[in-house]
Amino acid sequence: MVARCLNIICGIFLLFVISFSAGSLVPLINSELSSEILGAGIVVLLVITACFMSSALGKTEKFFHRFIKNRPENSERIFCIMAVFLIILQANFAYNQDFTPKNDLSYICRGAENLVMGKPLYYEIPDIHKHYFAVYPNNHMLFTVIYFLYKAEYILTGSITNTLPVTLNIISLGVSYIFMYMTAKIIFSAEKSLVCALCGLAFTPLITYSSFFYTDSMAMPFVTVALYLYVKCCATDSADILHMALCGAVTAFGYKIKGSTGLLIPSAVIDMVFSRRKNIKNISVMIISFAVCCVVFGKISSLVIGVECMELERYRFPLIHWIMMSADGRGGYCSEDFRYTLGFQGYENKITADMQRLFEKLSAQGITGFLIHIVRKISYTWRDGTFMAGYYNKYGFLKSYGFYLFTALCHFTLMFKIAGRYISVRDISGNKILKIMFMILVAFLMVWETRCRYLVSFFAVFILI
Repeated sequence: MVARCLNIICGIFLLFVISFSAGSLVPLINSELSSEILGAGIVVLLVITACFMSSALGKTEKFFHRFIKNRPENSERIFCIMAVFLIILQANFAYNQDFTPKNDLSYICRGAENLVMGKPLYYEIPDIHKHYFAVYPNNHMLFTVIYFLYKAEYILTGSITNTLPVTLNIISLGVSYIFMYMTAKIIFSAEKSLVCALCGLAFTPLITYSSFFYTDSMAMPFVTVALYLYVKCCATDSADILHMALCGAVTAFGYKIKGSTGLLIPSAVIDMVFSRRKNIKNISVMIISFAVCCVVFGKISSLVIGVECMELERYRFPLIHWIMMSADGRGGYCSEDFRYTLGFQGYENKITADMQRLFEKLSAQGITGFLIHIVRKISYTWRDGTFMAGYYNKYGFLKSYGFYLFTALCHFTLMFKIAGRYISVRDISGNKILKIMFMILVAFLMVWETRCRYLVSFFAVFILI
């Protein structure tokens, strides 16, 4: 009964999230049109269509049943067709655009290239980011991956391009799609698994992020594979120590690339509490494996990048910085807050300064102002179905009005599907971990510095709920 009530509350809350996010699209669409009434009408029509499409997804299960019937091997063939179709789209998308890394990814790529070429780490990196890798040690693992790819290409060809990182990125997206389907087969029927595969094709970052090899897409396969391993162990309800240890290790690697990947760990613990049959030994092994591998992977990446402890102590930002930075406005990156924290020397001084600034922000807003801030933050996080693809790519199509509306339709269709899964009276035990992880992600992004692209790595959670 408690779990049922929590599900309904979460579902209703997600409907509010959809309402806030869709409502915030109106002024954005109005900027493209001359009539505010027309803009509001388009948003209402979009939401109604998304709701209808979400409910119609169940009908496709019967459609796939006609092809499968008593021949389960047909489901594999249909999925292979979908996977090949995805690969063709990804390869075509990557080939037909001129991708140039920008912002954080550009600093990582430049630093990796500098080390390969025997230059100083921060050569030709803007002065404000001359200690970037001390400020952001969370990007050390991605730096390590790109460094070794650049190194291999330089040894083989004598030049450095982004061909290998983009190739690895496309493989990462493809692996995520495959393991999402494999996880669906554990939880659902063959027909329902194909519905998930079809929904996966509507998650446009699988295509639009083909060339954008930053933490969001690079972490995606680790989230998906870790979920697969966890769900597989739970389905057998056995003390599968090896698989749980591997789950912890995979989660750790993903965590070192993108910190939010670690949300799987508290999700698994909560899942164990709600599902008393879960083996405590399994969870303990996963947590220990995660902790050990985090230390090992962190040491390896630190050795590769060569950031000294003194530099880390001087420039490293405390975790409270990202909470403080997100505590007003729409909750995204703020250069003023970045410069504020950077101006203090020493890790402890930064903590004190950021705590003080956080309390000042909260006091200045008051309760009403804080609630308005939360609504703005939720809207900013969940409204953009492009997941900022047009911001990071020069491809003109990604910035078009038609593409924006199409991705919004896909995005809100998936959101309505998720909300419906929470509210529905029918519950499938295999996806409890997914529901828990999704709501922890929602709560996390209400507290942490946020952007819509931070949702990308949780592709499997979007599709499987």
